[in-house]
Amino acid sequence: MPTYPEVPVMTISLLTVITALGWVGAIAVVLAYGMVSKGRWTADSLAFQVANIGGAAVMLMIAVMNGIWPSALANVAAVVIGAGALRAIARARRAERAALAQVTGAAGVATVIDGADDPTAGRHAVELVPAELVAAEPGELVPAERVDLAA
Repeated sequence: MPTYPEVPVMTISLLTVITALGWVGAIAVVLAYGMVSKGRWTADSLAFQVANIGGAAVMLMIAVMNGIWPSALANVAAVVIGAGALRAIARARRAERAALAQVTGAAGVATVIDGADDPTAGRHAVELVPAELVAAEPGELVPAERVDLAA
């Protein structure tokens, strides 16, 4: 019977997976911190909170698996704080949508319309139109006062 050479089996050890996940978590947290520090993200942005919570959650799992309890506790705190921030962001967005729905439906409240489609308006021009003058049909507006913010 012919003998075949053994083919090396490539296995990824659990330690390799854990180490890779730890690096992913650390990179996510450092990325979030860097983006906020550079002013590209704000502390109340969804991107910052998701990156921070995701990184902290992965690092929490790694710390627990390795029995590194001070790091685990710090990451529990980061996840809890981030979850609270996400709740606050969601609550604020719901409140903004509700307020916008009330404002756009209320009579006598000014509606702001971007004047970018008007070539004579200038780049930063807006039109302020009292809500009762806005026609029911889209695109049908009563002439309104123009305010050029670039001036």
